[in-house]
Amino acid sequence: MRRKRRAPGPWWAVVLLCLSAQAAALPSDREQPIFIEADSVEIDDARGISVYRGNVHYVQGTTELTADEATVYSEKRRLKKLVAKGRPARYSTLPEGEQVKMTAEALTIIYFADREVYEFHEKAHLWHKGNEFFGAFISYDALRDRVNARKGEDGGDRVRVIIMPEKKSEDETAPADDDAAGR
Repeated sequence: MRRKRRAPGPWWAVVLLCLSAQAAALPSDREQPIFIEADSVEIDDARGISVYRGNVHYVQGTTELTADEATVYSEKRRLKKLVAKGRPARYSTLPEGEQVKMTAEALTIIYFADREVYEFHEKAHLWHKGNEFFGAFISYDALRDRVNARKGEDGGDRVRVIIMPEKKSEDETAPADDDAAGR
């Protein structure tokens, strides 16, 4: 007898799961020092702008960002916005309570710290636990739990979602005691 397959929940539930992982990075990450490596850096402290170029690698706890160039905008030495560009730029973090990192990449990644908004521009791709999400533009508002995704203005890079079925636990796949005894 064939089993009926349950339809996956709304596509946004998977996207929200993947994207909320960014906002829910380990709380201790925010308390960790930030390490940035690059081929060069220009710091304009008066304007609050730092530009890192060439093989940029940013690490804070379990959170990592790699890019060709990253521009950090700050006010009174507090992060306001980060713009990372690459072919692609990559971001990953370990969500709280998880053992698998959530990863995202796009040609441009923008993080607005004061609003907790993440934007992935051009060839955006997110994945977490086998689930994947693609589009030309993906935005996640962590404070309001809102996701916005769209295809490219030229009609390309339509939004696509891959949802992996949940794996059953051993308890769900093991035969019941009566079945095992042949009763």
